[in-house]
Amino acid sequence: MWKAGRSRAAAALLFVLAPGVLEAQRGNANEAVFLRAVGEYFGTPAGEVTVLTRWELSAAEIPVVLRLATRAGVPPDVVVAQRRRGAGWLEIARSYSVHAGDFHVPIDGSPGFLTGAYERFGARVASEWRHVSLSDDELVGLVNVRFLSRSLGVPASSVVLELGDGDVVAAYTRLSGRDGA
Repeated sequence: MWKAGRSRAAAALLFVLAPGVLEAQRGNANEAVFLRAVGEYFGTPAGEVTVLTRWELSAAEIPVVLRLATRAGVPPDVVVAQRRRGAGWLEIARSYSVHAGDFHVPIDGSPGFLTGAYERFGARVASEWRHVSLSDDELVGLVNVRFLSRSLGVPASSVVLELGDGDVVAAYTRLSGRDGA
């Protein structure tokens, strides 16, 4: 009888936990699809993207690493090494003569969570955008807006709306039509 009661308890626990487990598996699958798309967009082999995921970078930071590495003409691990030493994203970019203006994305409509960055861009003429300061979150947001907009062929303003909660994988999933997969 103890075994039967234990089996029922285990089955009940599995019933309660299963939706969370399934959601986590779906989340991992969505992240894998997102990272595959990132690698394809930046022309980076899947194995190299996988290595980047092991360096304690968020999924949202991997496009930043690849964009900076591409713009600077250096391997991604060089960019990651600078980040791991505590350098900010804009500091790393500037060390390769990549400036804030290189991250600007034209947005028709509200810049949403990027309002502060767009106010600073708007306060200067485009030739002075190199002097605009961006927080790490703003730079990550700008890179991901560009990536999602261009890779999925959707307006940047739509991407900004989807990124409102900050989850780039979820935004990619919704914008790519894979939501609910």
